[in-house]
Amino acid sequence: PTPIDCNRHGIVMSLVDGVTMCHLKELGNCEKVFKNCIELIEKFAENGLIHGDFNEFNLMIGQDSTLTVIDFPQCVSVNHLNAIDYFDRDVECIYTFFDRMGNKSLECE
Repeated sequence: PTPIDCNRHGIVMSLVDGVTMCHLKELGNCEKVFKNCIELIEKFAENGLIHGDFNEFNLMIGQDSTLTVIDFPQCVSVNHLNAIDYFDRDVECIYTFFDRMGNKSLECE
C-alpha cells in the first residue's frame, strides 16, 4: 500500500486488495501462506522489529495469496526487554490460526 496522508498517530494508505485473514472460511495453499507468515515474522526480526500483534486480524491476504501486514502500534525493537516473548507470541498466534483452520476441516492444498 502507498501512504496518502498522515496525522499524529495515523497514516492513511491506499486500498489493499484483499481481506483480513480472520474473515477466511477457506484457504487454498495453506502451506505456502503459513511459510510466508513465518518468513515475515523472521524478516521483521532480522531488520530489528517485532510486530507484537502478528495474527489473522492484522494480516490481509489477496487473491494470489499475497500477504499485507497491518496495524503496527505495538511494534517493538528486538532490543526491547520483552522482545523474545512478543516474538514467540507472534509465532504462536500463526501456529494457532493454522491449527484452527485445520480443525475446521478447511480445504488446504
